[in-house]
Amino acid sequence: MTDARRIGMGGLSLTIDGRLTRYNPAYGAVPSSAAPGGAKATIPLPFGLVQFFHDHPISTLSKDPLFNPDSAAFNPVAVLDLFLNPPIFYQVTTPPEPTNNVAFGVGRDSFQINLGASQALVPAGEFGINGSSRPLSIEPSFAGFKVGAMLWLDDQVDLQLGDSLLALLKNAHPAAHLTQYDVTANALIQGGFAPTVGWAGRVAGNDQKGFYLGASLHYYFGVAYGNSTDQGGFTTGNTIFGGSNPLTPNFTGEASYSKWGNSFGHGVGGDVGFAWVSGPILFGVGVNDIGATLTWPDSRVDFVHYDTTQSKIVTDSSHLNVQTTSKLPVSYLANVIYTLGGTTVGADIFSAGQGTELHLGAEQRFGPFALRGGLERDEQKILQFAFGGGLRFGIFSLDVGFWTQSYSLSGQRSLTMATSISIY
Repeated sequence: MTDARRIGMGGLSLTIDGRLTRYNPAYGAVPSSAAPGGAKATIPLPFGLVQFFHDHPISTLSKDPLFNPDSAAFNPVAVLDLFLNPPIFYQVTTPPEPTNNVAFGVGRDSFQINLGASQALVPAGEFGINGSSRPLSIEPSFAGFKVGAMLWLDDQVDLQLGDSLLALLKNAHPAAHLTQYDVTANALIQGGFAPTVGWAGRVAGNDQKGFYLGASLHYYFGVAYGNSTDQGGFTTGNTIFGGSNPLTPNFTGEASYSKWGNSFGHGVGGDVGFAWVSGPILFGVGVNDIGATLTWPDSRVDFVHYDTTQSKIVTDSSHLNVQTTSKLPVSYLANVIYTLGGTTVGADIFSAGQGTELHLGAEQRFGPFALRGGLERDEQKILQFAFGGGLRFGIFSLDVGFWTQSYSLSGQRSLTMATSISIY
């Protein structure tokens, strides 16, 4: 997301760019005239980095309260937000970070914790950080056929608080007797490369009114992967802070992994898509990584639990040279673009296995000037707003886009200003 034009339309693509061809192989054959106005290259102007290093000079980073846990102003939530969302673009507004105002209520047979404003950080449902990407793809095309290779990377991390722990942390309910407070975590990370063959072409009609199909077949080689399923927490005794065993820690986990240097994982999957052009209307649907299940022939599987007698996590058993499997999430993108004169409007629906996004956007051109706006319903089902504009001079265009995003862990909106130069 380094294109201020797209950001000004809420993340929507209104030209046949890399996002559309990434998720719909049929767009590799659709002429650019079906959705005119696409740039050959876009260069972001990272004013956010200027802003960040003005507020946090490199020469004093070691003493900066943002990164110094010994400082009273240190806030780990702000650090995590910064890690998850690097400050490439200028932050016009930022949501307030929850402070460390935590209150404890402790009695002879009672315990209660009130996180104050930080309760907003406690996820009420499943919370995840997931992504599936292709960082590099080299697939030269000849007469519609393509042969090449790509790098692929997939990570999925999901957390789910148990009902009792959720009530304790988010609603400040008092701790109950003989109750288990736990959290379940699942994590998967895997990556590798995949030779690819594919084809895209027009199967009916002409440039003004035609139907296009595209498909790619991938043979996935997995270089390394790790997968774990864990459940842990504690169980209260029959008296809070009393008796010989007031709290009993508990943890069970299963981890499987195949590290770099082991036998490659392997599997087969594919992408399919179609596109339809009818005058000013362009419509397409693409689905990626269909059937992408990898078999890892040389994995290690460990089973662990928390041993209360030794007060540490111990390994129950380990198994070497185990065959395990993993899957890549199926992603899909459906979009429509309508262009008439200097007006272009469009919409899309997108999912990569971690929630569904909806985008609506429009661009109105007045000679060298352009006005843009858009809406997004993001993965957290929060409505976001966008607007922006551009000025074209020769083969260059200076674009500015404003976009609200709930980047903060608290879920509150912030306003970002993105700037970029496009070359046509």
